[in-house]
Amino acid sequence: MWKSCKRNPPAPWLAPGALLLATVLPVTAAADGGSEQWEHEATIYLWGAGLDATTQTGGDIDISFSDILDDLDMSLMGTFGAHKGKWSLAVDAIYLDMSQDGGGSETIPVSELGLSINKTVGLNIEMKAWITTLGAGYNVIDNERGTLSLIGGARYFWVEIDQKLDLNLKGGSVQTSRQLKVSDSENVWDGIVGVGGQINLNNNWYLPYYADVGTGESDSTWQAMAGVGYNFSWGDVLLAYRYLDYEFDSSFLLEEITISGPAMGARFRF
Repeated sequence: MWKSCKRNPPAPWLAPGALLLATVLPVTAAADGGSEQWEHEATIYLWGAGLDATTQTGGDIDISFSDILDDLDMSLMGTFGAHKGKWSLAVDAIYLDMSQDGGGSETIPVSELGLSINKTVGLNIEMKAWITTLGAGYNVIDNERGTLSLIGGARYFWVEIDQKLDLNLKGGSVQTSRQLKVSDSENVWDGIVGVGGQINLNNNWYLPYYADVGTGESDSTWQAMAGVGYNFSWGDVLLAYRYLDYEFDSSFLLEEITISGPAMGARFRF
């Protein structure tokens, strides 16, 4: 992953980098037909995105999706939604656990008699993140051509990064070992408003779309999604392209993050 970093030490960038797998799969399931019974759905998905970002010190970050997968230890992604009549509710939760081990050794000559010191450095970086989105929608258009819902809610992410550095020196009378541990975390809440729905092509094929914009503890955030879906009796299969952008104030780790790439998922109705 560190190969993608253009400047500055890579450790502070691991946590924001995990966001490329995150945020909510846009809610495109508007209330259909105005049913007066609660209907539910669950979605599993993967967002194969890449990340471009700028740090507060001016460093640039460019991380591909394959780099993220190399360091991913565990990831859980899912959305649960319910709708009744024209109203819909949704909650999305994502958990990420990423880590990377690095380091090396070096032999340092200290005299002409062949004495030397062996220096070994080990670095372990672990990042954990929760991304949660809560939303409510109200359907304003629902006909044969498609649907449109107005959406409001909040988007939150919390990131924790733990760094551990081990330093060992051995040689002659020198035997020393030191360990340094550093932990830091960040979190942001933002309110969002947007629209979502679908354009029907026929009884099975449709074009889902979603867009939102918001602000709060970040300076601004917005995202957009468009794709294609196919309706089965048990649910839907979707393929889309998503774009997410954040801008932060000077107290945050990064100045800006742009996350974009293809997403695919399956939605089950019950």
